[in-house]
Amino acid sequence: MGFFHRCGGIGLYVKSAHALARAAGLLGALLCAACAANPEAPPLEVSVGAVDGTDAVVALVRGEGAVTLYVCGGASSYATMTRWFEGPEDASGAFSLASDGWTASADPGGESGRLRTPEGAELAFRARPAAVDGIEGLYAAVDGGCRTGAVVFTPEGAETLALQGTWCGAGDRYAQVTPLRPLSVLDRRGIEVQVELDGARKNLLVTPLERP
Repeated sequence: MGFFHRCGGIGLYVKSAHALARAAGLLGALLCAACAANPEAPPLEVSVGAVDGTDAVVALVRGEGAVTLYVCGGASSYATMTRWFEGPEDASGAFSLASDGWTASADPGGESGRLRTPEGAELAFRARPAAVDGIEGLYAAVDGGCRTGAVVFTPEGAETLALQGTWCGAGDRYAQVTPLRPLSVLDRRGIEVQVELDGARKNLLVTPLERP
């Protein structure tokens, strides 16, 4: 995407065509140097998994030293366990993040870790790389002043995809979301989900989280 910026009331004067040419050459050199200093970022790393002993699932998105961890509660825990964690990770993949009295830490490699509740209980989680040839991963949409999240994953021992997501709104309101179409016919451009709020149904389009 490009941006247009307009500057008014500024004049540029040069004494000769040679001066203009030199200025253009210097600008080109600076632009080339900037391009060389900012190579294309590597692709994001996406993982999906579960929290041991609960019906909550997790998804992680990593890139350029930052990480987003989404914990999404299931039918019995969507209103109590669902939360977002964001922050830096070290070169080993380990991190320690906080969110509303909860903490999340990952071991080196980032594929296992622990959640600690405000009451001091510890829950282990495990994650694996999302399949690169499908729609597994972390999806999100902003609605109601909060960020709805959805994790698409293949449950352990299963052969078909599942989606687990939670809508959230102001005033600590939570509701589960369900996909409107079979996951087998979807792609990574986005997934339309439905949430029931106060007896009315609302549709949202969740799209892949683009960056941590």
